[in-house]
Amino acid sequence: MSSITRRQIGGLALGAGIAAASRGASAQSWPSRPVTIIVPWPAGGSTDVLARSVANYFAEKFGQSFVIDNRSGANGNIGTAAVARSAPDGYTLLITTNGPITNNTLLFKSMPYNPATDLTPIAALAELPIVLAARSQMPYSTVQELIAYAKANPDKVNCGTPPLGSAAHLAVELLMFRTGIRLNLVPYRGSAPLTNDLLAGAVDMGIDLVTTYLPHIENGTLKALGVTSAAPIPQLPRTPPVQAQGVADFQATGWISLLGPAHMPEAMIGELNAAANRYLALDATKALLPPLGLTPLGGTPNDLTRRMAAEIALWRPIIQAAGISID
Repeated sequence: MSSITRRQIGGLALGAGIAAASRGASAQSWPSRPVTIIVPWPAGGSTDVLARSVANYFAEKFGQSFVIDNRSGANGNIGTAAVARSAPDGYTLLITTNGPITNNTLLFKSMPYNPATDLTPIAALAELPIVLAARSQMPYSTVQELIAYAKANPDKVNCGTPPLGSAAHLAVELLMFRTGIRLNLVPYRGSAPLTNDLLAGAVDMGIDLVTTYLPHIENGTLKALGVTSAAPIPQLPRTPPVQAQGVADFQATGWISLLGPAHMPEAMIGELNAAANRYLALDATKALLPPLGLTPLGGTPNDLTRRMAAEIALWRPIIQAAGISID
């Protein structure tokens, strides 16, 4: 080997060592300034409350401020796009429900980002169980009784849903797809007007997050027919899942996760994932989640990647069959 070649190789090795040391120093110094967590939904909801709790824990863990930035609009796309466009340096993160990172790709003709390539999955945080509820006067109290009644009375059961494309709306679309029943769906702009009309008798039944209907179920005004999670939930322990009532392959919940822009350093992803899982194991977190209608998830970044892919695979035929589109 010539001396020139040895010098070249030595220089390359030295350069690689300097670059590696630089990357290591950069990772070790993070965070050296406040970190922004974008929540693509308005303040005050379960996602926002959970995000603020996570931010407080991360601030204590990492010794820097973690600031919540609520950027709502376009069914979560605006805030999520801001994260997708940001630098992968760990100073802009995302806490969102599943829509902007999965189903929106099926609901919008054009997306400002690709969740699969423009974002880094870090950790699944919590699940948002959904409940199917009916007015107490209705002649069905279980999912099977609803199915029998709806088959005998097609298009005559009025079911209120949150906005088109929401997790609750898609859950009832899945119920119709799996069972062949036809409900007359009445979409609302939000949970409050839907609940008001349900209590007033303008619609026969509704589907929404557990926290929305729980007080009315507890006082007997509404009755819970089934929850859409795979297992019973602590808020309604005596209400069986829809799947346990004979509807095969049925699981439809919302969920909240932590992500960042694409190409984040692996070490940083690992640090954030470990911190998120430690947060979910805290007694304080376990006390916080049930009143918000949440159940903890956790797991690895790869678990979240698989969850995102499975969600899109589940909803693609449902959304296509129902012809659902937001834009």
